[in-house]
Amino acid sequence: MGTKRRRWTIWEQLCVLTANDGCCMYCSTRASETMDHVIPLARGGADRIDNLLPACHRCNHSKNDKSFVEWWTHKWLKGAWAGGRGTPLRGGLQDAGLRELYLEAHQQVLLMLENIETVLDEIADERRSTWFIYGTGIGYPDSVMTIDLWRGWYGSRIEQAKAEGWPDPRAERQHT
Repeated sequence: MGTKRRRWTIWEQLCVLTANDGCCMYCSTRASETMDHVIPLARGGADRIDNLLPACHRCNHSKNDKSFVEWWTHKWLKGAWAGGRGTPLRGGLQDAGLRELYLEAHQQVLLMLENIETVLDEIADERRSTWFIYGTGIGYPDSVMTIDLWRGWYGSRIEQAKAEGWPDPRAERQHT
């Protein structure tokens, strides 16, 4: 019997999906369309905002219930070997042996983990989350207003708030 998953509010979804400039955390080439659990639920990860990253459908589906390190290493090594027909000397790194490929994959994982930590810090930024809580709809999306519509609706306001350093919307309300 599976655990019941959380239903995310609009502000939580927008907070996660607009992090990393609205791009997928993993490929950085496509827009974020879904929220990925950094530590998968199937691996004991929490269904909380501090365990979520923006991802495109393709990367999120590909990662499935793997840890980031498992998924990224497999993906990177598969790409490195793609043109080599499975030989250590004809992989993606010319004249590289197995040890060199592993060390390069390890370096790539460490770089990506730094990027993940940066985006998780961005999502957890108190000024940013306060802006999303009070500057957007707090409720839950319904069948008519999808998160894509909310994202379009708030897009320019989110960009402006980011440029201004996430001002507290409550202060604006008190002055009007």
